Amino acid sequence: MTDNMAPQIGLVGCGNWGRNILRDLLLLGSRVVVADISAESRARALKQGAQQVVSCAGELPECDGYVVAVPIPDLAPVCAELLSREKPVFSEKTLCLSMESADELARLGGDRFIFAMHKWHYHPGIETLRQIARSGRIGELKELFSIRHGWVDDFHGGDVFWTMSVHDLTIVEHIFGFIPKEITLANVIRDASGLPVSLTAVLGTGPVANLCVSARHPVKVSGVSIHGDKGTAVLQFATDDHITIRDAGGEERVKIDTTYPLYLELKEFVAYLQGGEKPRCGLGDARAVTESLLDLRQKAITL
Repeated sequence: MTDNMAPQIGLVGCGNWGRNILRDLLLLGSRVVVADISAESRARALKQGAQQVVSCAGELPECDGYVVAVPIPDLAPVCAELLSREKPVFSEKTLCLSMESADELARLGGDRFIFAMHKWHYHPGIETLRQIARSGRIGELKELFSIRHGWVDDFHGGDVFWTMSVHDLTIVEHIFGFIPKEITLANVIRDASGLPVSLTAVLGTGPVANLCVSARHPVKVSGVSIHGDKGTAVLQFATDDHITIRDAGGEERVKIDTTYPLYLELKEFVAYLQGGEKPRCGLGDARAVTESLLDLRQKAITL
């Protein structure tokens, strides 16, 4: 790629979510080649502005980088296939369903080339909460609540852990700077088929992370609050344009950027392909999230 040429990016998967990725990559000036098994998705990608379409990752031409947005069980295998090209790969979550999968990706060079699309690290509201927590504005941070409710019919090959709770763990990681190892509560509700569809969990001893995640809720709710010994701050809805802070002195609203985090993370990846800084989450971050999700699943069985 020459300095004055837009990067060519191979997008693997252009379904309901992948089409949003294609939209933003095009807005960022990229030349995009789409791989998707669905003829309908390929036709739609061409109408959106894709440069070329093919039916699978193996048919993609050599590109400057790749974005992977296939169903969850297929993420690691597709990334493994792309690693042979030795180009940056930006993968949706949850990348690995086992520690063995993470180790195999590392063996194939994933620590050098794979980056994880943990979009909450890019959300302006979550970043503002992180800054508030570190500033002492609400005193010593004691706990976090992350609530994610909605009605989910398609888990994209996952369940409440792999499809939903991964969001909340990355939020905790961004605000705390780590994911607590201690799990004092993990309760799961399963549907009639045995699929886990709801999780309530408490992680850590100080600060404490409280997760409340349900795929069987009639109304969509997505909010995060942090609580200190002097006050609290909340992003009530993911699309809000402000953070509300409350303490003994009253209430304050802090304005935040409303740019979608998907656009921001793709912007960082495109900039990296053009010589900028590496995307902030790598294979090691994806591995840490997988380890925490596996621990949560195990605790839900034993507690």
